[in-house]
Amino acid sequence: MQTPAHLAASLLVWRKETRWTDAAAVAFGAVLPDITMFFFYGYQKAIGSTEKEIWGTLYFEEHWQYCFDVFNSIPIAILLFIIFRQLKMHWAQLLVASAGLHMLCDLPVHHDDGHRHFLPLSNWRFESPVSYWDPAHYGYIFASIELAFAVSALIYVTRKGAKPTSRIAIGTLAIYAACIAMLVFVLARPFFCEAIRSAAD
Repeated sequence: MQTPAHLAASLLVWRKETRWTDAAAVAFGAVLPDITMFFFYGYQKAIGSTEKEIWGTLYFEEHWQYCFDVFNSIPIAILLFIIFRQLKMHWAQLLVASAGLHMLCDLPVHHDDGHRHFLPLSNWRFESPVSYWDPAHYGYIFASIELAFAVSALIYVTRKGAKPTSRIAIGTLAIYAACIAMLVFVLARPFFCEAIRSAAD
């Protein structure tokens, strides 16, 4: 799933959290498993790697895969949750639980780019017939369902959630709107450029 959709799912589940500390922990936990991915992408772009190199080769290098998978380990998340529960750290429990929800949502929607969700106990990867992005594995269909779910969930949270979660939901909706506007601009730009050239001729 896309990171904003994970955020939408966590905000929906924990929409009643009334303290900003707890709501922020839920939000951060929802994006935490993808943190290494953001770092990886930013680093590779900074050193001049192409999109094809990043997603076709570099993403699959073992050291990067290990970094991604550690942050997506369900056993590690469970262990941390137990520790934080013993320490009575409510915000930390929410953070880890939100990250765990992210992992569970990701598990069934990765085809050939899934994580080893059970490190360090196992190197097994689930190869799903459904991909959250790959058109060859129902990516367009799932992406449409995901977008509809995420937007609906965020609108619901803005109306029914406690103040902290509703404010974060509004921010996430704004991110979605910006991403969609950018996509429309990128897709429509060749058409408008051609129309302008034709008019000039």
